[in-house]
Amino acid sequence: AMLRGATVVLRRALSSGQGPEPGQVPGSARLEPSLLRFLVCPLSKRPLRYDEATNELINEELGIAYPVIDGIPNMIPEAARTTQKKPPAEGSKQP
Repeated sequence: AMLRGATVVLRRALSSGQGPEPGQVPGSARLEPSLLRFLVCPLSKRPLRYDEATNELINEELGIAYPVIDGIPNMIPEAARTTQKKPPAEGSKQP
């Protein structure tokens, strides 16, 4: 049900004819802030933080960032880049 709501919001944002602002670089459209209520990391299922400076959705816990392309988040784990913080190694125990 939550995914359906996000799809409706995405469709509304895309069909409203809000293209990139004049003078804006293609591919740099910002994320619609209302989408953040619906979006979670596909790996951890936790909320994400939107970083306007880099136009990415950040998962602090896992130390990864998903790119936002033309206002649409690319949340395929393979598309995410690793941020400075390294996630704990698989199977390692936290001290």
